[in-house]
Amino acid sequence: MYTANGERKERNSPENLFLRRWADMPRHLQFNPHIHTGYRPLMTARQCIGSLFYIHNETVNIMTHGFAILYMLWTIPRWLPWHTQGILGAVLSWCHLIGAVSPWIGSFIYHVFMNVNYDEAFYRSLLRLDMIGIWLCQSFGAIPMMAASVHCLPDNQWYCCIFIYCFLSIWGLLKAMHARSPWERRLCFAPPFLMRMFIMTLRCFGIGGGSPKALTHIVLQDLIAVIGAIVGALRIPEKWMPGKLDFMLNSHNLMHVLVVLAVCSMHAATVEDLTWIADKSTCNEISASSMIKEEL
Repeated sequence: MYTANGERKERNSPENLFLRRWADMPRHLQFNPHIHTGYRPLMTARQCIGSLFYIHNETVNIMTHGFAILYMLWTIPRWLPWHTQGILGAVLSWCHLIGAVSPWIGSFIYHVFMNVNYDEAFYRSLLRLDMIGIWLCQSFGAIPMMAASVHCLPDNQWYCCIFIYCFLSIWGLLKAMHARSPWERRLCFAPPFLMRMFIMTLRCFGIGGGSPKALTHIVLQDLIAVIGAIVGALRIPEKWMPGKLDFMLNSHNLMHVLVVLAVCSMHAATVEDLTWIADKSTCNEISASSMIKEEL
């Protein structure tokens, strides 16, 4: 291929990358037929890194999570009450930090190197790395909320709830590692999600504990994440206008933005919960409130 001046273009120059269409890609990279153009061809790892500096149809996906990494690392450590409740407060703070940062790191690496010129097995490994990041967010990131929500229950019930949640999370990870479709991967996270919904329902009735100020953020963190997952799986709006949203505003772009907002809600809820746990009089207030309700 030549330029207007008759000079030969490099095969993998940025100008030539935009000529790649969906049909030109390997089968394992043909996962959204409604995105027609803007694909990067198979590249070396160095070329994949170089693709950060020009526009293609993965640019928005990379940038949203790249900026999320920097934002979370800059803001979260300064806002967490690391020393509340001694070792428990430190452990819960670390769980939140790991859960809030890990999905962006895994997804950033996946989207940058997804088209590296190795075999499909390597691509599957990148996809598993992305899934592990999501799992860390869903499991580690939710442990502070779970711990706060059952904080005022007897110790044996507290440990039982945390154990069951960890077991369901590990089971979901093992299933997700062998999932073959976006819907199947999402369903692997259903059991821990349902347990969070159950605990949140108890929390709404004042059973177990948790900061009342965090409840709205707890609802939003899962609601926004579910909406993002549905948008991504249904591939809307690009299936209504194929080829028109190849570079931005397609379902994967929207899902990335929504999950970032969901983790911001998770962060706000966690800060409220950890601050609430630090106040040793909170469980006494819940007990007094329950006694008043029974008398009424």
